[in-house]
Amino acid sequence: MKPIVFIPLILLILLFSESCEVLKHSSKYSFSEGYYKSRLEHKKLKNVYVIPADDSIKIYTAKRLRDALPDTTSSLKIAFPAQGRPSGFTHYTFRQNTFDVDVLSILLKYRPSIHGFPNQLNTSILNGAVYLGYRTDLYRLKYKQTPFRIYKRDVTHYGFSFGVFTGIGATRMDEFVTLHRIDIQYDGFVNPSGVAAIVGVDKLSFGLLLGEDHLLDKNRKLWIYQGKPWIGLSVGLNLN
Repeated sequence: MKPIVFIPLILLILLFSESCEVLKHSSKYSFSEGYYKSRLEHKKLKNVYVIPADDSIKIYTAKRLRDALPDTTSSLKIAFPAQGRPSGFTHYTFRQNTFDVDVLSILLKYRPSIHGFPNQLNTSILNGAVYLGYRTDLYRLKYKQTPFRIYKRDVTHYGFSFGVFTGIGATRMDEFVTLHRIDIQYDGFVNPSGVAAIVGVDKLSFGLLLGEDHLLDKNRKLWIYQGKPWIGLSVGLNLN
């Protein structure tokens, strides 16, 4: 087996070993300090720099911060206390665009009928991938009223991402999926790869995948699903 087939597996191991520590400090799923796009009082989207505090949010226009001596005194301050909606408060939406690097767990694969085999719905414990994509996160700031007529602040997060993935997985190999060209049974390693669309609501994320598998051993030319397209599903809980 050529060394190149181990590249997806090595990437998965490296990313997984660091993922817990990275997620503890990740701001991807929380509204935190950074650059965003927002309309605020303006009709057009503008680049702004946001600094959330305990009971307020400071907003600076990105254009002013690019000056040689940034004017930090001219900021827009929005009152955003934990309880009690301020007078005149309206819903605010902030958008952030970033490049995304994630580890996906592929739970399901739907394979179309081929060589007399009916449609297949495959599941496997070992099916992970490294995902690279372009991500848009939306943060909506608002207040929700409790049954006690108390307004509590609420930040809802929506994420949308489109990109590509590659990884490592396992598949059952036997005489049937090779049209009786082998007479043994074993679990073969495959390299799943393709494109993905991921949607996240707060900490829960779902992914719709379109990919294909490539067997990584000498029987790859005998496998009926080699390089054939499938539709998959990934789901996970973002722990930040």
